[in-house]
Amino acid sequence: MKKTIANSISQKIAKGEVKMRSNLSILMGKLQMSGSVVLMLGLLTLIVGFILYWLNTNNDLLFGGYGKYGFLSFIQSFPYILLGAFILFFLFLTFIFRRYDFSYKKPFFRMLILVLVAIGIAGYISIKQPIGKRFYQNQGRYLRMGMMNNANAVSGIVTKIGNNSIVIQNEDNKETTILFDSSTHFPFGTPKSGDTIRTVGKWVGDSFKAQGIRVFNPEDTSTFEPGMRRGGDRGRGMMRNQ
Repeated sequence: MKKTIANSISQKIAKGEVKMRSNLSILMGKLQMSGSVVLMLGLLTLIVGFILYWLNTNNDLLFGGYGKYGFLSFIQSFPYILLGAFILFFLFLTFIFRRYDFSYKKPFFRMLILVLVAIGIAGYISIKQPIGKRFYQNQGRYLRMGMMNNANAVSGIVTKIGNNSIVIQNEDNKETTILFDSSTHFPFGTPKSGDTIRTVGKWVGDSFKAQGIRVFNPEDTSTFEPGMRRGGDRGRGMMRNQ
């Protein structure tokens, strides 16, 4: 008998080397695989949305005129956990794709690039939609995504405003005196008592010398958008008159 692929497979089936699966079993396997893909794509889109939200909320660290202090604070407070989670989930998605037949019918690397671009676009669109904005803003506020403290930044609620100083209170009720002068930047307007702010600069003894002060208003989404208003004599004059 002529040896063909069909005959070879038939012989393996006869010897029990190939196990037959029912159509229902195959269908359930495909549904589970499809569900895993949809779940991974959703999670990846959500993670990208949070990272883009963080970048949108903290881009003043790079473009607010804070100098090296803003850059250092940006590097220190970047959400590396989210980036790590994205990499892990994307690797798992790659593993799932390799279980699909079509992954072998198309250039696999090109397909992954297209999927990555699609996830990025979906994440960007999600933060621009009203529902997405509210979701990321509410969850971001809960996770304090715009209020990370590090060696070059402190945040809290304004309790007192002086001529050249601001007193803030953090979530542990600890008070910090923020010092500012004519070189301090106010890219999102000047703060008032009760505002939530983040200051960028350096420690001088027990006080914090501010290179820049940003106001966050949880009820106003415009304070999470870039390019509101840079500081200047007008902003600092308004503060001194309070």
